[in-house]
Amino acid sequence: MGMENSGDTAVPDLWVNPPSGMDKFQTETPFMCYSSQYNINYKWTVITNEDIIFIHGEVMNNTTVGYPVRIFLGKCQALETEDPAIANKFYGIFPHMPFAVNDNNNADQYDTPRGFVRTSRNGSEYALYNFSTESLPSPGIGSRYYVTPFMIYHPQEGVRGEFKGMRSIVFKNGIQHPDGSILDLGTDGKFYVFHVVDQDYPNSDTGRYYNHSNGGVMYSRPKFFHGARLLGGGQRAVLFQI
Repeated sequence: MGMENSGDTAVPDLWVNPPSGMDKFQTETPFMCYSSQYNINYKWTVITNEDIIFIHGEVMNNTTVGYPVRIFLGKCQALETEDPAIANKFYGIFPHMPFAVNDNNNADQYDTPRGFVRTSRNGSEYALYNFSTESLPSPGIGSRYYVTPFMIYHPQEGVRGEFKGMRSIVFKNGIQHPDGSILDLGTDGKFYVFHVVDQDYPNSDTGRYYNHSNGGVMYSRPKFFHGARLLGGGQRAVLFQI
């Protein structure tokens, strides 16, 4: 899968209806950079439960133009009690490429994942929220783990909550916790382990931009996990509560 190109008009792989005042091309999620047409093969993993969906796409060919795909869809959990009318609409979509990139010259300077939440804390529909986790390695001895949620926050509101039932972790030794195993965190619950493939983003000059459906150029990079690769080694994984 990739972004098709017919003349000067690109066809997005994924897009959502934009809120009032925002162009549709600002809510598109590309699967490839540059402006030409490529056939890109992905190895897909889709993990679901009653609350969320996680889509993981590993590029199998044309790695110089294909983006690693990470798409998170589902319910969010507020840290504070909210009005039920607002809380019941606290769900969203958070793709690997930030939504609402609108400054071609400066977008790559803002290393912030960003997606849409159905309703903001004040009731606004399709509100933009930042979305991120950490990539710090666990100690590696004594069955001690450093586990972090995927936090959802707003520049003006601050932290609102987290993506429900999902965590990130960096194992010092991933062999001890193979893909598909169960990690018991005691009072915090049990989690299904999925090893995330560390894959470089396209790194050439053409890897710094993609073409949106209006034919224009957008400069940005996939933003999750504090970069494509870990500093200091280890095995990155996402944990799903069971």
